[in-house]
Amino acid sequence: YWESTSTTLQMRLLDRTSSTSVRLRILALASMVLCASVIRYNLWSQPLMAMMGRNGQTRTQQRRVSCPAAVSSVVSSRPVAVLGANGRTGRLCVEELVKLGVPVKALTRNGDFNGIDSPLVTPAKGDVTSMDTLRRELNGCRAAVFAAAYSKAAGSKPSEVDFKGLENTAEIAKEVNLERVVAVTSGAVTRPYAPVGLLLNVIGKGVLFEKKKGEESLRRILSGSGVDYTIIRPGGLRDMPALGAQKTELNQGDTVVGSVPRADVAAAVAAAVVAPEKFASGATFEMYSVDSKMEMGPRPLLPWYSLPSGYETSGPTWEEAFTGLKKDTELSPRGFY
Repeated sequence: YWESTSTTLQMRLLDRTSSTSVRLRILALASMVLCASVIRYNLWSQPLMAMMGRNGQTRTQQRRVSCPAAVSSVVSSRPVAVLGANGRTGRLCVEELVKLGVPVKALTRNGDFNGIDSPLVTPAKGDVTSMDTLRRELNGCRAAVFAAAYSKAAGSKPSEVDFKGLENTAEIAKEVNLERVVAVTSGAVTRPYAPVGLLLNVIGKGVLFEKKKGEESLRRILSGSGVDYTIIRPGGLRDMPALGAQKTELNQGDTVVGSVPRADVAAAVAAAVVAPEKFASGATFEMYSVDSKMEMGPRPLLPWYSLPSGYETSGPTWEEAFTGLKKDTELSPRGFY
């Protein structure tokens, strides 16, 4: 009841309001509904900080990365396309794939790539809102990484990129017969009534709603197509050195929130791309750090979610962590998607 009522109310309010002051009033009213439980369980400030990030953090700097002397046997000579390659997460995904010896096609809106300098990287124009450019650039690739997101600076909308962009990518991936699509979305994407979900949907113009629709389209389009998929939902992204798989926990069900280095998300993406089919195949999972140096450890998104959730998995390597994941079709339907 709360999920359907909250989602309907937020969508109507977003459609009918445009000014910042009105949206802030709406946010205040919506927050009051959960105020008592949120304050009691201390779930407002820390999950919010984890999902939104802190001011003053620096963007990932461009680096030259050396290619490995030997390429793993699981790496194909066909390139992996990274959509949104100029974004902070996208640039790191390119870098991590290059570390594994994977040739990368770095796709950006204008065709210019501002990331690492490597002979394995080929910049190209790939706009997720254009089926024609996607068809041209994904044809001949082995896999695709969807790291694109709407940008106020670029004048794009969540509905155009986070929803339709991912849907377009899935359609073309099926058409050109890619092996796999790895999509980066967000934690709390199915929890619009959680405090952080309320805020992100209001400030981000309904971004979590659009990401959720993009995920649903990806699953629907690729189901039974022969094209594999993995959906990664990171917690609050941090611009800091990677902590590694051994200090990261994966979860399923979208009930737990935490913070995670952006570099670890990129490493997990790269591992999912080159992993054998049984690893993270047809799976959706959240990820967050469990290292003591992070300012916030894992916490339930809402007080009635249990911790542990029962779906935690981890390991010394990303591949070993992936082995504990369940396929989306194996998960309980209890409000997961």
